[in-house]
Amino acid sequence: MPLMSAIASGRFGAFVFDKRGHVRVFKAPANPNSAGQQTHRGRMGDIQREVKVIGSTLRAACASGLGYHWNALIVQDLLNNNAAKWISLAASYNAFQVGEKSAWATADVATGNVNADGLVLFLVATALYDISSRLTGSGLVTQPSSSNAGTVGAEWIA
Repeated sequence: MPLMSAIASGRFGAFVFDKRGHVRVFKAPANPNSAGQQTHRGRMGDIQREVKVIGSTLRAACASGLGYHWNALIVQDLLNNNAAKWISLAASYNAFQVGEKSAWATADVATGNVNADGLVLFLVATALYDISSRLTGSGLVTQPSSSNAGTVGAEWIA
């Protein structure tokens, strides 16, 4: 059977195949345990944990409005350019008042997320709002702000 006639996954020579049919050239990391890579991996994990708890209604809207790889768009949006958007939005979040941060933390706990401090829910929801606004003309969630954590949190798990 020819190589590309079935689902291939894993490394084959200089190529890495994934189960979605994508192929990339294998590149060994220069230092897989550097502080920068650990930070990057931590952020990727935080994003994926937040995306994992999205409710079925919002998940379906994301898939139909943004396509099959909608969650990769969120990762890309937040982590491109050395995580410039992550850093900028985190600075905005850190400027919130204590009560506003507490409201975001409460909304994050309500989603069932285990690392719930509110920051990542704010970051990921903002990225989803920005991406969906650019690609569909309307946000799939309410635009996150310092004062609407409960609204966004409820939309997140709907």
